[in-house]
Amino acid sequence: MKLIRLSKRLSEKYGKDRNTVKRTQLLSLFAVNLVLLPLIQLSYHLYFTTKIAEGSFYLIIFPTLIILSNLLLCCSRQRVAASIHWTFVYVGQGTSIACYFVWHYGQLKPYPDMPPGEAVFDLCMSTFLIGLWQFIVLVLIHLSTFIILKMGLTFKKA
Repeated sequence: MKLIRLSKRLSEKYGKDRNTVKRTQLLSLFAVNLVLLPLIQLSYHLYFTTKIAEGSFYLIIFPTLIILSNLLLCCSRQRVAASIHWTFVYVGQGTSIACYFVWHYGQLKPYPDMPPGEAVFDLCMSTFLIGLWQFIVLVLIHLSTFIILKMGLTFKKA
């Protein structure tokens, strides 16, 4: 309630800004990146683990799903600044990696001859590596879209 009053006072004081983000825009970004992405990852673990290789899912399919879902949001009527979009993409990727860790930690059963803590360490390392590779893929896509956008704007001005 206080947030609504604060936003009303700021809009009265500074006027309507074109770059302000509406609540529905933030909710759609929140729903896609922080709810849908972990659900996609959970559905992969429940239904598609035996059908799709884990490496191809985490390095190709999952980042592609992230980009496609956010591309649909960009093409919809809800225009949001690219920096806000990419912030939500990275937060959604981090949330899905956290869900990956929790899912595998719940199913963790170490072998009897393993030293204590080695299974958890292996899970932490694999989670870190998957998150790092996904982050690198997303950064490369982010940089390429940024370059394409800048080139498109320079061609448009010329």
